[in-house]
Amino acid sequence: MVTQDERSEPSQVTGQLYTAAGIAQQTVASIIPSALGGDAILEAGENLEKSGKLQVDDAKRKKALESSIDSGVGKAKSAFGYLTSDQEKQNQGNKESEKAQWDYKQATSDSIAAIPIPSKEGLEGKLESVQGMVTGDQEKQKQGNVKAEKAAWKDGV
Repeated sequence: MVTQDERSEPSQVTGQLYTAAGIAQQTVASIIPSALGGDAILEAGENLEKSGKLQVDDAKRKKALESSIDSGVGKAKSAFGYLTSDQEKQNQGNKESEKAQWDYKQATSDSIAAIPIPSKEGLEGKLESVQGMVTGDQEKQKQGNVKAEKAAWKDGV
């Protein structure tokens, strides 16, 4: 069963449905004469559409904030793993940070399938980090992380 708190959470899907329903309602209202309530139906449709757009925007803002926090936590785990020579913790942190970057890109884009595209330097850093993960070379992984992070700050990815 869905609780009241869960219902009040903004949702991009629900927001899109409200927006579509509002547009459909406005379309129907445009053929109904004012004397039969067409104006009231039109206004209700406009309100529903606005409500849907606001919900989508709220959900995107919330997801962007959560993704930023998750990315920071992932980077901290990776750094802690490096400092404690815990390759598994370093790998886990890298994966969490990478997932958070993808989530952030989705939350801040109007595209339905936005993909974070790193610069050449960022891609080289990510590949170097993966190579370190696969070979168990924590120093190489750390150097790749630093290179990718530098590029991300510079490129905004």
